[in-house]
Amino acid sequence: MNKHTFSIPLSATLLASLMGCASGPIQLAVPFDANEAKSMLAKGNNQISGKIHFEPDRGHVFAYPNTVVTCEGNEVTLIPYTDYAREWALKYYGKPVTDVAYKLTHRARDQKFIGYEAFMAQTIKTSCDDSGNFTFNNVGDGEYFVMAKVEWKGRDEEMYKFAFAPEDIDEEDGTVIKKVSVKGNANLKLEGPWP
Repeated sequence: MNKHTFSIPLSATLLASLMGCASGPIQLAVPFDANEAKSMLAKGNNQISGKIHFEPDRGHVFAYPNTVVTCEGNEVTLIPYTDYAREWALKYYGKPVTDVAYKLTHRARDQKFIGYEAFMAQTIKTSCDDSGNFTFNNVGDGEYFVMAKVEWKGRDEEMYKFAFAPEDIDEEDGTVIKKVSVKGNANLKLEGPWP
């Protein structure tokens, strides 16, 4: 009898803790103001370009030995630096993004944010070319986040497939983000260092 009365509260405690782990979409401290973001996306006379390509042995976070990391063929997003963008970056990257940050998507828990779809709708998107280059033209004066999706694989991938099982190849994807500011016909080139 004691066993049964003991197990009921224990199960309830376990259930309560599990329910606490299953969280829904995150509500940020500030609401998304679509009009503010849209006004910041008005055409201007600035250009933001850059290259995201990590070479082996350069000391970058991503660039493990024999590894190349690039945004080749992936999306790059220009995000107006609004209060919502600032708070979203803080929650998503786990720290205030005052310069540059990164996140390994494969290893991170999935995070959903209330208002995220509307937030992403008020951005400008482009893609990196085969060398990791990207450009945003006609950017208005102001502050922005530049966020890019990246992937990495070892240069010795084919050799690794031959010697080991293909599923053992260590692959990773994620994003890098950088805060930038442009004004008065600026031609901003982002050559790094990236994480």
